[in-house]
Amino acid sequence: MPYDNATVQMLRNVLDEVLASSTFIEQRQRSALEIAERILWLASQGEREAARIKQHLLNEFFGER
Repeated sequence: MPYDNATVQMLRNVLDEVLASSTFIEQRQRSALEIAERILWLASQGEREAARIKQHLLNEFFGER
C-alpha cells in the first residue's frame, strides 16, 4: 500500500517518539524492528492518527493502560 509523504513523515515521527520514550528504553521484550513493523501494520489497517498508534503500542505492546 503506497503512502503519501505526509503519512510517511507521521509514521517516522511516531517511530522516533516511541523509540526515544522511557517506556521503550526501559523495556526488554520488544525490538525497534518489532515496533516499526507494528506501526506499519497499523497503517496498513488504515490507522492514520499518531496518537492512536502510540496508544496501541502502549496498550498492546508494552502492557500499559
